[in-house]
Amino acid sequence: MKTSRWFFLVLAAFVFTSACKTFKVENVNYAQQVESVLVPTYDGTVTDARYAISFNILPFQYQEMKDSSSVKVEKVRLIRNQRGYYFITANGFSNVYVMEPIDSGLRLKERIAVSETGLEAPAFNLRHPYIQLIDTKTSKIISLNEKGINKKEERES
Repeated sequence: MKTSRWFFLVLAAFVFTSACKTFKVENVNYAQQVESVLVPTYDGTVTDARYAISFNILPFQYQEMKDSSSVKVEKVRLIRNQRGYYFITANGFSNVYVMEPIDSGLRLKERIAVSETGLEAPAFNLRHPYIQLIDTKTSKIISLNEKGINKKEERES
């Protein structure tokens, strides 16, 4: 009787511990190959159904313009790098916001100053291992990662 009880306890412990092991997949590439151009709703919400993300642009607008009373941004530019960070900017913004996904939110990883006067017509491209920011009006190209500007890659075209 004691032997069968002991055997059952050992078997149960083995099954329980093996079922609780972490399943992990490494070397995941989160990159979006193409930027998303999102139009805010009246309340500032932007939604990208293709990549299943939705957030409010008003906190970003407040950081840039110190005004979140109404939506002043016409289009939001969004792209994600291979490490999973979101790069967000818009016309008139002086910065690119690098956001880290968190549980039900985004957290600022880095604010990258890219223009003293504000971007006129920004666009993102994925150029591994960087995100390229292009101001199509001025032809300025800046290579970015989640830490900031890659000084070697900043150039005028």
